[in-house]
Amino acid sequence: MKEKLKKSTGITLVALVVTIVVLLILAGITITYVMGDNSIFKKAQEAKNKTDEAMQNEQEYLNNLGNIIGEYINGDPSKPPIYDKDKKVNVPQILTGMIPIKFEMPTDSKKGNSIDTTKADKEWYEYGETYETRKWANARTQDGSMWVWIPRFAYKITVQTIDVVFLIGTTDQYYKADGTIGTAQRMKDTNTVPDTTADYTVHPAFTNETAIGYSNGGWDKELTGIWVAKFEAGYPTGNNNATKKASNVSYTTPDNKVWAKSTEVGSTKNDWLTGARNWLDGVYGENETKISYPVFQGTTYAMNYITGNDAYNISRALTDSGNIYGLSSSNTDSHMMKNSEWGAVAYLSQSKYGQNGTKIIANNASLDSGGTSQTKAEGNQFASLYAVTGCAYNTTNIGEVKTTIEAINGTTGNTATAEGIYTWNQKNGQNASTTGTIYGIYDMNGGSWETVSAYIANNHEYLKKYGASIAYQEESLKTASTKYTTVYPNNEAGETNINTASRKNFAANTKIYGDAVRETTSSTAGTTNTGWNASSWNSEFSYFPAFNVPFFARGGCFTDKQNTGIFAFYVHHCQPHFPTRFSFCFDWDICNLEILIKRI
Repeated sequence: MKEKLKKSTGITLVALVVTIVVLLILAGITITYVMGDNSIFKKAQEAKNKTDEAMQNEQEYLNNLGNIIGEYINGDPSKPPIYDKDKKVNVPQILTGMIPIKFEMPTDSKKGNSIDTTKADKEWYEYGETYETRKWANARTQDGSMWVWIPRFAYKITVQTIDVVFLIGTTDQYYKADGTIGTAQRMKDTNTVPDTTADYTVHPAFTNETAIGYSNGGWDKELTGIWVAKFEAGYPTGNNNATKKASNVSYTTPDNKVWAKSTEVGSTKNDWLTGARNWLDGVYGENETKISYPVFQGTTYAMNYITGNDAYNISRALTDSGNIYGLSSSNTDSHMMKNSEWGAVAYLSQSKYGQNGTKIIANNASLDSGGTSQTKAEGNQFASLYAVTGCAYNTTNIGEVKTTIEAINGTTGNTATAEGIYTWNQKNGQNASTTGTIYGIYDMNGGSWETVSAYIANNHEYLKKYGASIAYQEESLKTASTKYTTVYPNNEAGETNINTASRKNFAANTKIYGDAVRETTSSTAGTTNTGWNASSWNSEFSYFPAFNVPFFARGGCFTDKQNTGIFAFYVHHCQPHFPTRFSFCFDWDICNLEILIKRI
């Protein structure tokens, strides 16, 4: 009995010792966790310090806001003016190589004309609500290209209506109707999405989004406005007087092949994979060919047969030394247009400062006359021309309207071609602009599909094959947005049907705003209901990228009979095709300007 008791006591003492040792170890870990360099108390204190610092910085900003606004309104004689207190809009910032222009308005008997002016001209621009005052600021570069200023603004969307207020300088403040100052909201973290139907929201195209990973297509600085090309990108010497000059960027067409229209190569198929070509350079095939600097003028042959990769690269090259525009890289940063910048133009256009809800008339003009003139020997440079910039049909979109460049050039007064095509500088041609006046931006409905720098990172081979400069960093797929590209979410894994994948990808896009995608579609988008792929405002296309078409295209094509428009978005593979091109723009802030290169 005693022996058993001794054994029991021994086991108990060992267990007790082990328990004490374990408790001491745990105590040491706990003390370290609570009191050490990486302790929860220290981390909590650091978090509190950061919060206090952020609150202090925000309070200092708010305390100094009156001074900041005062400087913008009253101006600093030593700096370029930023805000026009009379017109209550940010002042357009003229870049190296630009001169301000205004227009003589077209009438029933006379076309409109551009007039060189100066920054001091009080009639240079006005962002008003009437036909006479919807005069968005325009400028011209040395090659003759035209650009339009989109000033910083905040917006609110209610029942297919966009309400816009212009902001003061780089602040989020605006003048209310009663003359007091209001403050617009914005996204401050990726988990909190502002309700753009409830209050004014700063449009992300003008905001510094480095802290939130460029979630909505923002920039790396606060911007007072952006410059956008007035027309789609066109060929130099293509019904214009611009100088043809090779850039430092070469065509990199995969397999040296493009998708040409059947009438161009004499095929009976809908389209044909044939030798790399374009109107300006003919059929260059395997020969290394430099991309000529594009021009942005009205009634110009629109560029085509270019991959998304090449479009992105030439977009970034507009400020290279020796460019034809006179632009300087010291104050200009050019890039391919993103969905956010497209959305900024679309929202301003549909506000009271633009078309005010009226659908923009489509550019249906086509030089594809068909027949023997399009089936001459391969290499006939005139065979690959299709879209023409700055044109408008006389009524709503009816699809392709075949005409000739001679007929377009021969229009006078307010008389259309025999087929019903007007030009941008005719009275009725203004209906194809974002303002309904000659001062607006053209070719945002019809013309050719416009590739933008936005995609889903679904690992499809076309992301690299046709859009490597957009979607890749060397050999790695970019899965996060940058200031030059926007990556959209996708939820297509496991799907085999592209329509189902498109709907699921649209439904996964729950946060991005300001891009004329999620905010400007009906509840039919992303569902299996009839019309799901044409449920953007005005029944425009709402086909979200998926599978082998991972890129976004915007606006529509001259061949489409319906569903095109400023809110249309569509799937795109970024292959070199006859009816597609890309978009350009550039933005300016106090130190820098970013050129949004609109459109090829």
